[in-house]
Amino acid sequence: MKLGELLALRADLQKRMHQVQKRLLDNATLQEGDAPTVDPAALLNQYRDLAGEHEAIVLRINRTNVAARTAVRGETLTLSDAVLRRERLARHAGVLRDLIDRAMPERNRFLRTEIKHVPAFDVPAVIAQADTLSREHRELDTRIQQTNWEVDALE
Repeated sequence: MKLGELLALRADLQKRMHQVQKRLLDNATLQEGDAPTVDPAALLNQYRDLAGEHEAIVLRINRTNVAARTAVRGETLTLSDAVLRRERLARHAGVLRDLIDRAMPERNRFLRTEIKHVPAFDVPAVIAQADTLSREHRELDTRIQQTNWEVDALE
């Protein structure tokens, strides 16, 4: 089984676990004298089974991510390290984009006497930096996705 298949299976299990959890919470209380729509004990058993399956899959994914290598801009990384870097790039680019949005002056001043706010930094330079980080993130994400479909998942 390819790592990409295992990742898709993990996502499906997470979705199913969430659905069972919602049904379980929806049936946690009922009006006295009514029967539950679905037996909460059966739902708990179903959730336990799904959680056990999820754990086994995540363990396989983690083992594979530590063992598998991918080349990124001339550097060889484990998939675990590549995923961590991808998350950092996305988070850093997001912070810069939020900063840019905050620094852009609003155009809704009505009077010249109102206080004018100006950016406290070089907005075009930060935009260029955010664009660079976003490009690096996309390139890394593409490489990770490619590796996910090339690598066989470990047992």
